[in-house]
Amino acid sequence: MAGLEVVTGPTQEPITINSIRDHLRLDELVDDIQINGYIIAARQWAENYTGRFFIQRTMRQWYDARSNGFHNLVEGTVTGHQNYFTSSQHLEVAATPIISIDSIKYYNDAGTESTWDADNYYADTVSDIGRIMLRDGGSFPTDLRKLNGLAVNFTVGYGATAATVPQAIKIAIMQYITFLYEHRGEFERFPAPTPPAVLRSLLNPYKVMRFSASPYNQLVTSGIA
Repeated sequence: MAGLEVVTGPTQEPITINSIRDHLRLDELVDDIQINGYIIAARQWAENYTGRFFIQRTMRQWYDARSNGFHNLVEGTVTGHQNYFTSSQHLEVAATPIISIDSIKYYNDAGTESTWDADNYYADTVSDIGRIMLRDGGSFPTDLRKLNGLAVNFTVGYGATAATVPQAIKIAIMQYITFLYEHRGEFERFPAPTPPAVLRSLLNPYKVMRFSASPYNQLVTSGIA
């Protein structure tokens, strides 16, 4: 199974504290720490819903080395992104929008790190689902450890500042903050309050659809055969 980790987080949020103060007409009794908590929670909710990361950050995705080929049956449940390196000739990156593929490292059983030469692959940073494709004449790394044998280091996000984030996404985040603030303390009631449907209408055009996913297979089954 592949793992995704944040190496360097975003340096700012898509929405400023002052804009939320103005939007909700908050006075000085509501401190900045509380408002910032709402902003972070709303941004994370919107990122999880769309499958996108909004403000630039650096990330690392790990892939397992797998011995089974694309057509082999796997007993039991496999969770993850359905990629098999030698059959599809590419890996999909489980984060978008990708700005750049910075480096690809691989590891043997002794934990020795090596760099996969960029002349071996082409990085697709244009598609909604980024791909790393083997070039003609290129070769895959060998002698990989079975777990977390390969690590892709990349930069993701619309840009380094809030100005690069689409306006509809920022409006959705602001409206979700409004929902959280207006319903603070009400989440123990039944049924619990739910966000307005307009939030999803704003975010649906940006939602990444992975057609290999199903209710039984949602995450990443990536591997290198």
